[in-house]
Amino acid sequence: MGDLRKGLAGALVGLAMAGAAHAAEAPPFKLIRSDEDYGYLAKVPDKTGLDALRYIPIGDAGYLSLGGEARLRVDSIDAPRFGLGGEQADTFALTRFLLSADLHLGDAVRVYGELGVHRDIGKKDPPSSTDRDGLDAQVLFVDLKPADGWRVRLGRQELSFNATQRFIAVREAPNIRQSFDGARITREAGPLKLDAFYLEPVLIQQGAFNDTRNRAQRFYGLYGQARLSPHASLDLYVLELDRDGVKFGAVTGDERRTSLGARLAGTHGPFDYDTEAMLQGGRFAGRTIRAWGGSAAGGYTLAAPWRPRLGLRLDVGSGDRNPNDGRLETFNPLFPKGAYFNETSLTSWSNLVALRPSLGLSPRKDLTLEASYMIRRRETGEDAIYLQPSAALAPVGNDHAKAVGDAAVLDATWQATRNLKIQGQLAHQSAGEAVRRLGGHAVDLAALFVQLRF
Repeated sequence: MGDLRKGLAGALVGLAMAGAAHAAEAPPFKLIRSDEDYGYLAKVPDKTGLDALRYIPIGDAGYLSLGGEARLRVDSIDAPRFGLGGEQADTFALTRFLLSADLHLGDAVRVYGELGVHRDIGKKDPPSSTDRDGLDAQVLFVDLKPADGWRVRLGRQELSFNATQRFIAVREAPNIRQSFDGARITREAGPLKLDAFYLEPVLIQQGAFNDTRNRAQRFYGLYGQARLSPHASLDLYVLELDRDGVKFGAVTGDERRTSLGARLAGTHGPFDYDTEAMLQGGRFAGRTIRAWGGSAAGGYTLAAPWRPRLGLRLDVGSGDRNPNDGRLETFNPLFPKGAYFNETSLTSWSNLVALRPSLGLSPRKDLTLEASYMIRRRETGEDAIYLQPSAALAPVGNDHAKAVGDAAVLDATWQATRNLKIQGQLAHQSAGEAVRRLGGHAVDLAALFVQLRF
């Protein structure tokens, strides 16, 4: 506990000191920092705050932008994995430090790099693959623009195609974000955007400058987006995920999975909606893959103080109904957003039916609150209960109970300044019949995030 207190104190002091400096009227930070562009500062004669770091002129047409992030996450959980496998209560911290440099050599060439250091403090269990890493390149790519509307990106990069990030996410909630090595070509023409990519996930190794691409996995495909109107968009995509030596149930083999999907999202007056569906086919260890998943979400925002939003979301992912029929029906969520359900990591898209009503409030422009309740079942009792991202809680047994348990969650986000954001979550995950029969019990989690960006 002494190391934990010292680590927390040091991180908070650093955040407070760095938060004292900020620039006025700058645009909000983006989830993927490489999407930011501070070229507009070339036309600002009187730069303030950290503008001197955001725009450093180089020659007649180039410039360099510097940025960074310090993030502290503190978790207190009383029963990881529903208390199964001898898991004990734990309170620990995760720290993330990133420093970025964005070099623009005119309009046609850009080099972007981001170094990161990640640490876990006071954790009882050995660090997970996303907890700890020495100094390494989180992002490092070259952008080439051969013509208007075209971009070729080569190197290490983060990937996200829409704000919801159900199945392709940057993995923001865990300590180490998801990066890929490879190539991506983007074509934009008016309301249309098309991405073609061939990438391999980065394999995290805890030393310094030794992260490499995972040669046992390949992720490639086409992703198209169309702005149907100022208030609606449609996404269509075909994705291929090839993985060698993976395990489903008691079988280990090579997975070749093709995903066809569509997403429709938008607003209509006080209503908002976001729907997505995915069909999966392919082969796994000599078996035919036939899986599916998706979500239907909507909300209504009242014209009243605190802008109450009533929301309802249904999330589903198929499970394997018969392990001996020559088919694999377990849905693979690819690279999902871990905190899509909540911060407990106890819920995956695989073999899932989840209904989630919610109430959101905005007492102030910089403060949002949300209370939600998720009712969770297995899609089929013949398949396992899955944890994030798609790991079986226990081998499939003779018990076919579907009730996994319900989750009551309170979320709060305070954007204290442009640079400083504080988030918190309280979650209670009950143990349904399917978990209790395994010997598991309810889980309580408290999580705090303090994030400083510049």
